[in-house]
Amino acid sequence: MLKVSLANILASDTPEPSAEHDLSLILRANFNRFLLFAIAFFTVNTLFYRVAGDPGYIPALSLFTLLTLIGFWLYNRQKASMFRLELTGYICSTLLVFNGILDIFMEYRPIKLMYLLLLLPALALTAVRLKVSLIASLITISGFLSAAWHFDRASFLDCVWVAFCGSVVGIALSTIIRSTMLKALHAKIAADLHRDQALTLATYDSLTGLANRRAFLTEVSTHLAQPQSFFLGLVDLDGFKPINDIYGHAAGDTVLTQVAERLRQTCGDTAFISRLGGDEFAIILYKPQNSADWQVCADAIVAVLSRPYQLENEMAHLSASLGSTFRAMDMEVTASRLLERADYALYEAKERGRGIAVLFDRTHEDLIRATKAVEQALRAMDGQKELTLAFQPQYDIIKGKTVAFEALARWHSDRLGVVPPDMFIRAAERSGLITGLTPILLEKALQVAQDWPTDIRLAFNLSARDILSPAAVSRIVDVVHASGFPSSRIEFEITETAMITDFSQAENGIKRLSDMGCRIALDDFGSGYTNFSHINRVKVDTVKIDRSFVLELGRNDRAMKIIKSMIELADNLDMEHVIEGVETETERLQLEAAGAVNLQGYLFSRPMPETDIAAYLAREQATTTAKL
Repeated sequence: MLKVSLANILASDTPEPSAEHDLSLILRANFNRFLLFAIAFFTVNTLFYRVAGDPGYIPALSLFTLLTLIGFWLYNRQKASMFRLELTGYICSTLLVFNGILDIFMEYRPIKLMYLLLLLPALALTAVRLKVSLIASLITISGFLSAAWHFDRASFLDCVWVAFCGSVVGIALSTIIRSTMLKALHAKIAADLHRDQALTLATYDSLTGLANRRAFLTEVSTHLAQPQSFFLGLVDLDGFKPINDIYGHAAGDTVLTQVAERLRQTCGDTAFISRLGGDEFAIILYKPQNSADWQVCADAIVAVLSRPYQLENEMAHLSASLGSTFRAMDMEVTASRLLERADYALYEAKERGRGIAVLFDRTHEDLIRATKAVEQALRAMDGQKELTLAFQPQYDIIKGKTVAFEALARWHSDRLGVVPPDMFIRAAERSGLITGLTPILLEKALQVAQDWPTDIRLAFNLSARDILSPAAVSRIVDVVHASGFPSSRIEFEITETAMITDFSQAENGIKRLSDMGCRIALDDFGSGYTNFSHINRVKVDTVKIDRSFVLELGRNDRAMKIIKSMIELADNLDMEHVIEGVETETERLQLEAAGAVNLQGYLFSRPMPETDIAAYLAREQATTTAKL
């Protein structure tokens, strides 16, 4: 990047090295034009100019000068150099003066002195440096005054005055021309600097120094135009938002710069790395030739990004998820399509538990097609007609009764038929349509719950998009108020994903629901990135312990200790607990031994339609009465 100060250039006859080449280019163009005129003059002079009594000195010197001028013209065309231009100026100006002096001494006529005087402004204008102009002027004046003194002493003082005036005019012209050239040079350098700065801003991320989104898309398009194979990966930091919330944005910037440096060190020079924005990075990996090699690289990237980050006085802990896709050499695919696949793989990595790398494969391709079809059907659906609910009980094994029903969404599409809940919920969350479905489902659930016994709560799931949108939270509040259902009997289940994504907004949304009197349950507790600072800062009434711990009960002893610790933690924080996925009597007994109270799973009931709830509660009451 060129940087030069006009003041520095004008203060010294020698410009800064960064500007030297540009100055030589400008002066060379000017000087070479002068040489061309001089070559034309001495060509005519050599061929046609003769002086009586001259044995041939004048044509010989004229020819030598002509050849020298041509040589220096070719010499300067090869390379722009201030040294070359100075050397040319010294030699050529000396030869021009000698030609004039020789002509005068071979045949003196006063008019010939004008030749030397005319050289003063010409040499001053074409001199590459002021010192060259001064030396050339001194040589010319010396020759002029020597000839005047020798041939016309009576007019010598007049010649001195003319020489002085000619010198002043020549030096003045030289100063003006050089100042104009240097200003032009400064303007060019400033324009180059602004262009380079604009290019840098347009293609690089100012914080990390990595390529930005625009440069990344350009790089992808460039490689897609060539028969080249590569892996394209998207990296997203898990738990980055709380770093900003807890430690401040300066700490977040520190983490991002460390992430960039780790990516450079891990990926090496064979990868193209960019920051797309926020905490999302993109990588083009050229070296891996197959999925096995990619897995090694991907695991290394995920591992290095999951190490602690040094802040000013703290260590920040987070992880990274990576989604990637492969572009084969003969694959016809667009940049947007590649990014869609990588993004889908990234979403899958986060769904599987975060902190892992997923490579897009044919199975994902089929899922994308299915998801798109579901999204299209969701956009055209009649929610009131097509959406229904199933309810699964949460059972208190100490009291021997159901204490809540969890409402679970079901969709029978007019276009697609019965759509699995995980598929349409996932599609709705990815597309953002979930915030439009939630009020419909909540209203239906509250209508059903009106007929339940007053000691049974309604558990209702909210997505991260619901809790992070103030408008969505407002619609939920409005639905609850309009229903007339006691807010104290509503328990909204949220996952910690919402808090990880944007804790401050999630905190605001949760507070609005809590202030209304609703209970808050933290879903999938222990299965992801449980942050106890979250629990400390928001009001959580219940934690739901994930089924993954229940599955481990029969495999190792640690599972029992972990579940017991989580139950004790909830008790110590005055929170209730619900353990999900209980399917066998053996599991129930093990959990009871660990101190569990509220259980949910197929052991007690599969999700049931609203029409079956009354019969279910009647059977439960009959069983309880029989035991008494």
